[in-house]
Amino acid sequence: MNLLILRLSSMGDVIHTLPALRALRQSFPDATIGWVVEDAHSTVLRGLPEIDHLYILNRSRLKGGWSEKRLLAKEMKSRLREVEWDVAIDFQGLWKSYLVARWSKAKRILGYAPSPEKTHWLYTDTVRLPTMDRHAVDRNLDLIQTLGASVRHAESRTDFRRDFSLPVSPGDEAAAEQVLTSLDIPPGNPKILLNFAARKEANKWGTRQYASLAKALLEEGMTPILTGGPSDIEEEQEIQNLIGAPVPSIVGKCNLMQLAAIMERADLLVTGDTGPMHIAAAMELPIVALFGPANPVRTGPYAPDSIVLQKPRDCQPCYARHCKFGEEPPPCLLDITVEEVVGEIQKALSKAPSMME
Repeated sequence: MNLLILRLSSMGDVIHTLPALRALRQSFPDATIGWVVEDAHSTVLRGLPEIDHLYILNRSRLKGGWSEKRLLAKEMKSRLREVEWDVAIDFQGLWKSYLVARWSKAKRILGYAPSPEKTHWLYTDTVRLPTMDRHAVDRNLDLIQTLGASVRHAESRTDFRRDFSLPVSPGDEAAAEQVLTSLDIPPGNPKILLNFAARKEANKWGTRQYASLAKALLEEGMTPILTGGPSDIEEEQEIQNLIGAPVPSIVGKCNLMQLAAIMERADLLVTGDTGPMHIAAAMELPIVALFGPANPVRTGPYAPDSIVLQKPRDCQPCYARHCKFGEEPPPCLLDITVEEVVGEIQKALSKAPSMME
């Protein structure tokens, strides 16, 4: 059986599909398994032994003009049809993922019903979900069981739900060590990563809140470390200015797999609802996650010891990119206080006494 996985984005959703990938590989060891993913999220899949063919979809071309889209479609069809796919598994449920499934000429298309953009009406095979209020990892495993896949390891009989191992290379490990050494962090202080950035504005707690949190952590004898990508440097500088004294920062200094290696060496992550939150869960780093518009039951950190802070409001969940009240940060996130976050950090660290030594 040749299986094509369609999970184009986003980073967290790609990571949440890894347990299903591993269950498929064990259940069908002789199958050819392919995965179509957008270029921005391909890093966590490159080099994974479970994938025979990784197809990278250029997001900017997908959003381009009509002629560019036609050329992209022609190229992808040619590549995908080199394998005779038995089943295309649409973990995403969007029109763009369904379109790629059609390009592949798979004999069957499997997906959820209902799907986010109602593409389930066009699938050959559907799995009806009684509720969406179940974590994405569990929903993904429900989907592949209809193909006869086992969601338990053959030898240990433990399930695949925590099998998120990422392709961190020795080079990534070395780069992580180099970055941390360059920060000149006081020895013995707990290293608290502050992931202030987010793709959605409505998921940001705000620069003032992170600056206040960094100050509070310094007073508690902890070392805050700012994290983010190259596009977050302006916000990082704003936080540094609000703190009034420089704090360690890895903003723009590492790629995603190097960040994963840094997370192995950190003590805790404070973050909004973002891709790095799911990388931290995969690396088994303790997490204090700050949730506003989204439902953590569906997409929260899939880790038993993670802490989710969310203040209920009548408008939740709205899943918005921007707060409908026109406020940024949104009120649902601003309801979370710095004092509460510090308290949860202290609770999490107290469960691992060696961190505080």
